Amino acid sequence: MKRLNKVALVFLSLFVILGLLITACGSKQQSGGQTASTSKYPEKEITLICPWPPGGSSDIISRAIAQVASKYLNKPMVVVNREGANGMIATTELAKTNPDGYTIALGASGLFVTQPFVQKNLGYKQDDFEFLIGLTNEPILLTINAGSPYNTLEDLIKDAKEKNKVIRYSNSGMGGIPQLCLDYLFQLAGVKSQPVPFKGGAPALTAILGGHVDAAASHPGEAIPHIKAGKLRPLAISSTQRFPALPDVPTMKEKGFDIDMGVKKFVFAPKGLPEEARKVLIDVLQKVASDPEFKKTMEDNNLMLEVMSGKEVVEYFNKQAPIMKKLIESMPQIEAK
Repeated sequence: MKRLNKVALVFLSLFVILGLLITACGSKQQSGGQTASTSKYPEKEITLICPWPPGGSSDIISRAIAQVASKYLNKPMVVVNREGANGMIATTELAKTNPDGYTIALGASGLFVTQPFVQKNLGYKQDDFEFLIGLTNEPILLTINAGSPYNTLEDLIKDAKEKNKVIRYSNSGMGGIPQLCLDYLFQLAGVKSQPVPFKGGAPALTAILGGHVDAAASHPGEAIPHIKAGKLRPLAISSTQRFPALPDVPTMKEKGFDIDMGVKKFVFAPKGLPEEARKVLIDVLQKVASDPEFKKTMEDNNLMLEVMSGKEVVEYFNKQAPIMKKLIESMPQIEAK
């Protein structure tokens, strides 16, 4: 009987010790989880500035970010459109905003790789900001009329060289990334070219659809309906990876031209963010970028995901800016039609 009592006592002691260990581990895990998830930031709503008007690709991206971010934040993210001067007004204001983490903005690469060489007395500089994440790329698509005799980029370049021909290409305006991209491509190819600028992408495409120019520079979303309708033939695209909705169109890099140009969108903030806010924002934005809902919205709007760290965004600017500067300085002065 005594032996049974001793055995029972041993088992009871083991159960008590095991219970205490489980309780301790659970408390530790709960405490660790609270440390990661109960950050003081944010304590109020976060404003995401969209420096362009409602309805465009930047507005679509901004609203998708805010909507998906609500899954990962305990306070809302609210989009405010602050259009003007092609994004420069909002960017100038952001540079002067209190860097408390409650005002961030969507940006586009042109703000830092073309505008500094086009605009005098720019009210901001790259060092005024912290770049949190790169999200999308709207690369440049080279298209020709479907009735053109060329089937490839090589055909177009070969014919221009053999006949000493000047390739006339429509674009959305001088100094814009679409125009500069094709200028650079034709320079690298060693052929003559002449930009034919229009006031926007739609009239530039109208010119190639009507056969009034040899080629056109546009974003994929603008040209895809005409490609699907059999009216335009795409020859090459400026992204480093093929565009998902145009898997058969080669990149310019594949054709031997070291080009990585496009309107790349990113999220940035005034310099001097509190470390806690910076970490939370980067973490949330990374989750947004990998969220299926965000990805689908981008795909549905022909926007190419190209996720980069803040450091990679800055490195891209630093590589592109000297190229753009040289192109802009040698750019002919042609008035848009």
